[in-house]
Amino acid sequence: MKNLVHLLFLVVLGTSGQAVSAPNIDQSPSADDGYWFYKEPAEDSKASDPERPIIPEKAQLAMMAPSDVQDLLDRQLDYALTVQTTDAVADYYRLIDFSRRRSRAFAALTNVVLLENPELNARSAYPVTNAGRDELVRRREGERSVRLQQERNAFALIMFSRKTCTHCLSQWNVLQYFADRTGWIVNKVDVDEEPQKAARFGVQASPVTVMIRRNSNQWFTVAVGSESFPVIADNAYRGIRLLNGEIDGRQFFNGEGDDGGFFDPRVSVNE
Repeated sequence: MKNLVHLLFLVVLGTSGQAVSAPNIDQSPSADDGYWFYKEPAEDSKASDPERPIIPEKAQLAMMAPSDVQDLLDRQLDYALTVQTTDAVADYYRLIDFSRRRSRAFAALTNVVLLENPELNARSAYPVTNAGRDELVRRREGERSVRLQQERNAFALIMFSRKTCTHCLSQWNVLQYFADRTGWIVNKVDVDEEPQKAARFGVQASPVTVMIRRNSNQWFTVAVGSESFPVIADNAYRGIRLLNGEIDGRQFFNGEGDDGGFFDPRVSVNE
């Protein structure tokens, strides 16, 4: 009898000697499951609902920084795309409508301010009509042409090239045209044949065009690679003004008519 009891005890514990888990008392087994029934608890498959953003009243919205309104817009869009309800989508477009009206109000105020303060308005210096822009271009080209001809005896151009350079010839033709238009002297130096001259101006590539002040050590690079006549002429004109001390690097885009004006970076509207 003792041996039978002992055998039943071993069967209950299992041959490994480990105790069998107790039944899950939170579950209700069926009659077919048996006394030692156990199942892993089912995971909650219901996803939590996304948090609905709180949209303030318009008066409070009007006092919010644009970055905060944009953050609210992004959160509302995420919410509307997630829940897919008409109310959520309508709230998103109400925020869009608020932002649109706010932007239009700022644009209207900008127009008023620029009309009342001409010194802040770029149209005072740069016309928006075709006729006005054409006249401005003529004036600037006239200033450039006169100045280049006036300085023809003070400056010259040197183009550094190589025999293997594929586009040096086209650049040389542009410089010849520049010389015909301005009266400047232009010369050509082969980098491989005269490396000491190239080294003096820090030239390694070709073509590179340098403007020099004659009988001085002053020079300025006016083109790297192949450039058009207008670019060469503009950079030579600006280089003259820079080397003469009329402008500094910040004013490199200035024409003579721009000095002290709307586009001069050294001038403040408060001065």
